[in-house]
Amino acid sequence: MLNSGPTNIGPPRDRVLFPSSIPQEVRILVKAAPTMEKSLFRKLIKLSLGYLQQTLDVEECEAALKNICETLKCTSQEDVLKVSFQHAGVVILLKSALRINTSTVRQEALLADLQDIGLSKEFSTDVCAVVYGGARPDIDTQLMASTPHLPTLAATDWRVEVTISTSWLSRVLEPVVVLKLSNSEGDTHMFEVPQAKFHQLRYTVADLLSQMDGLESLSIFKKF
Repeated sequence: MLNSGPTNIGPPRDRVLFPSSIPQEVRILVKAAPTMEKSLFRKLIKLSLGYLQQTLDVEECEAALKNICETLKCTSQEDVLKVSFQHAGVVILLKSALRINTSTVRQEALLADLQDIGLSKEFSTDVCAVVYGGARPDIDTQLMASTPHLPTLAATDWRVEVTISTSWLSRVLEPVVVLKLSNSEGDTHMFEVPQAKFHQLRYTVADLLSQMDGLESLSIFKKF
């Protein structure tokens, strides 16, 4: 059985990463880190980035992990399982680290946070190099491209129409707003909104934007 008992990790503080609790996989990684060679840790980082960015498919990830186990001369299923858990820990660690806002969280803060959870300064520096390094924009671009997402609004067109009369009313003169919305997948949707409903829509959107601004001003959101 894989031992995932207590480590030297202290109680949660005001951390940048894992503010409530540290995942089990990361605890296992931290416990193994003191005896782990730097070259292995960097291989796990490279493999984890390939997994997160989906530049490596499942078969390639499994082959790379198998190659690491062969290099380490893993002789038992438990040894292989330990390496798999360490890889999972690096994946979770990088996934969390790449979510932070580098414009509001200083590199020194992340470095201290990583050491606080139990990683050595050397390994913590390697993680910071991924988060704050020159390749970060490319990493973000590939992560965005590989993340499932809904279609986004690509174009908006509108016009105002006034109905002068109908077959049952001789005089109407009621303006309606005709909206045409196109999304990033090329779909187009057109609908009419009466003047009163359009003003209600404007008010609702303005109210939601105001609430979002209020939430973003909270200190807890400034970390991300």
